[in-house]
Amino acid sequence: MNWLHDHPKDLLKAFVRFPSLSTKETPLVDWLEAEIKALNLVQVERFGDNLVFSLGNGAPWLMLNSHTDVVPPSPNHIGDPFEPVERDGKIYGRGTVDAKGCGVSMLRALLELAEEGYQPKGKISVALTICEETAGEHNGMHFLRRVVGLKPDAALIGEPTLLAPCLAQKGMLLVKLVTTGESGHAARVTGPNAISRMGSVLESLQEIRFQEENPFIGSVKLTPTMISGGTAKNANPEVCEVMVDIRTIPEVSNTDIIDTLKTMLTADVHTLSDRFVATQTDPNSVIAQSCLRHSKKPFFGSPTASDWVFLADIPCIKIGPGDSTKSHTADEHIDIAQLEAAIPLYKSIIHDYFETYS
Repeated sequence: MNWLHDHPKDLLKAFVRFPSLSTKETPLVDWLEAEIKALNLVQVERFGDNLVFSLGNGAPWLMLNSHTDVVPPSPNHIGDPFEPVERDGKIYGRGTVDAKGCGVSMLRALLELAEEGYQPKGKISVALTICEETAGEHNGMHFLRRVVGLKPDAALIGEPTLLAPCLAQKGMLLVKLVTTGESGHAARVTGPNAISRMGSVLESLQEIRFQEENPFIGSVKLTPTMISGGTAKNANPEVCEVMVDIRTIPEVSNTDIIDTLKTMLTADVHTLSDRFVATQTDPNSVIAQSCLRHSKKPFFGSPTASDWVFLADIPCIKIGPGDSTKSHTADEHIDIAQLEAAIPLYKSIIHDYFETYS
C-alpha cells in the first residue's frame, strides 16, 4: 500500500480485509506496523497489539485514538463481510464505519503532516488500540493508560459522528437484579415464586426517574435486557435474574443510582460493571474550540460508550467520519466523501490546537 498517495478508500478496504475481531487483531497490527515503519516518517511504538504513531516531542501532547477491532458479522450479512464492496459512493463491510474509517483518516492525517514537514510545538500521536468492542480485561486504551502510563494532555476519539464534535457521552452501568422463591412441585408449592416477584420488580423499575438532565445527553436511561429463571416447566422457580443496562450522565453518580435501585426495588441488586463512566468536556477547552471552529458543526452528545471512558481525566472530543447508526449492522458502510473529508479536518484541528500554544 502507498499510505501517502493511495486513495483513502483503498486503504480502508485493506483494513477491512483483516477480520480483526476482538482479541484477534494481531495479523492486522503486524501488517500495519510494518507498513508504517517502512515509510520512516513517524515514530512507531508497539505495546502488545496496541500501536502508537507519533510526531514531535514534549508538551502539549495531543492523542488521536481509534480501535482496530470489530464486532462479529451479523447473521444476515449480504456477501463476505470482510471483502469490502464499493457501491454508490459508499464502502460496505464490517468495520468500515466502526471504526476503521476513523483509524485510516487519523493515520493518513498524521502521515501527511509528517511528509509536509510539520513540526508541532509538542507531540501528536495516533493510538490504534484493541478490544474496544469488549468490556473485558484486554481493552487497549485501558492498558495504555493504566499499565504503560501514557498521559496525553487532550484527545480526539475516532468514532463515527458525521464529523460533528461530540462533547458528552453517556456511561454504561450494568446491574443484575435477583429475586428468590420457594422450590418444589408447581402443583403443590404455595410459597413465593421468583418469576412472579420479578414481575413486580420490573413494574417498579419502570417508575424510577432521576430528575437531573444533561444538556447534551439527556437523562439516565434504565433498560432491562435479559431475563432468566426456573429449572423445569413443572417446578416453582427458586431464582429469577434480570440484567439491566443503565446509561448514565455526569450529573448522577453510579453510587446514587445503585442506592436508588436498592431502595425502590424488592430485589437483590448486584453491580456487574461500573467502569464505563459518563464523560463531558468543557466546551471552552482548547481542543473543544478547535473542533468547533473547523468542523463548523454544533456540539452534541452521544448515547453510546467508547474508549473515551479511559481518557475521562483529560479534555476529549469524539469526532469521526460516518454515521454511527450503521455501526454493527448487516449493511455497515461509510460514505467515501466522509472518509475523504475527515483527513483535512483532523489536520486543521491539529494545526489549530498547537497554534494556541505557540
